[in-house]
Amino acid sequence: MGIGYATAYRAGITPWEKAGREDQPTLLHLLEREEQARSGRVRRAIDLGCGRGDNTKLLLDRGWDAMGVDNVRQAVDIAVRRNGLDDARFVIGDVRHLVHSGVGTNFDLFLDMGCFQSLDDVGRTLMAGGVTKLAEPDATILIRTGGARAWPVRPKDAIRRDIERAYRGWEVAPLTGVDAPASTTPARSSGGNRGEWFRLTRP
Repeated sequence: MGIGYATAYRAGITPWEKAGREDQPTLLHLLEREEQARSGRVRRAIDLGCGRGDNTKLLLDRGWDAMGVDNVRQAVDIAVRRNGLDDARFVIGDVRHLVHSGVGTNFDLFLDMGCFQSLDDVGRTLMAGGVTKLAEPDATILIRTGGARAWPVRPKDAIRRDIERAYRGWEVAPLTGVDAPASTTPARSSGGNRGEWFRLTRP
């Protein structure tokens, strides 16, 4: 995973960042929902596969006690400089080994915009296990699948059953219709650059 993204960052080819900006209205809508459910308390979030930190910064600006984790050092270094953030807000680490990466514990929200899908089946299960161990009982996971990826990351899609297989014990709900603005809800297109949002909770 890291080699492909590191190469892409060095070459300045980051199409997933453009896709993320285009999808931001949906993300903002979903964050508002999470914030309303947790008003009046400190909210802790982790940005999985944070890249250059755009969404980590967004979470911080919205009042979350947020951390970003990514295994591409160059991306994390840029995240610190470009966003004017303390480097303590970022961890250079492997999302497959979250528990011992130094990100902390007791998170209310896990944001995953394209990270899950870039892993193989074993990696997905390992990341899900770490997320589960670090999550508060009422935590939420927001996962966006689809979109551009870095070459040579293998082009494997992630669909609902993939998420359910990795995140055992979580309820997986696709976010469409009333759950996100109709004008910004990404529609799934096989082989394309569009994707789908999922919200995970524990019963």
